[in-house]
Amino acid sequence: SLQEKYDLTPWIITDVIEVDEKARMPRSHPVLTMSTKDEYLKSDIKLLSSFLHEQSHWHVIKNGRGSKSEFRAAIKANFPNVQFERPLGSGTEGGTLSHIIVCYLEYVALSELIGKEKAIQNLSTNDYYTWVYQTIINSENHDKLDRLVQKFGLGFGVNNS
Repeated sequence: SLQEKYDLTPWIITDVIEVDEKARMPRSHPVLTMSTKDEYLKSDIKLLSSFLHEQSHWHVIKNGRGSKSEFRAAIKANFPNVQFERPLGSGTEGGTLSHIIVCYLEYVALSELIGKEKAIQNLSTNDYYTWVYQTIINSENHDKLDRLVQKFGLGFGVNNS
């Protein structure tokens, strides 16, 4: 299991987790739900990445400072040309703005657990949120992203707990 292979404690925000064989995609709410699609069952790294992504959603909602509109406005100020159509983003501008931070938190956590190169390799092969992942793995954006994470009180994991 992932819990045996990795110490996930610093990244667990909700411990109510469901596995749904019918779930096409994992989801964070109302209950963190993991999918049993082949891509997750055949790759511990894809499964780990998905788990961290959904936990990051919980972290933003439970621990983030400010309102949703303040959060999204600050992200848009830093990333004004959001590409939100699927598969580039989540399908809406607001959802894609939120995913910039959620996916960055996923990347940071994954990097701490498996190393930056493997994290980049994994995230760059996803066939969803493709613009978001390219944006967050681009090191030229990391200072902006780190400032946003700090502004909204979203540092977490080993280096930020």
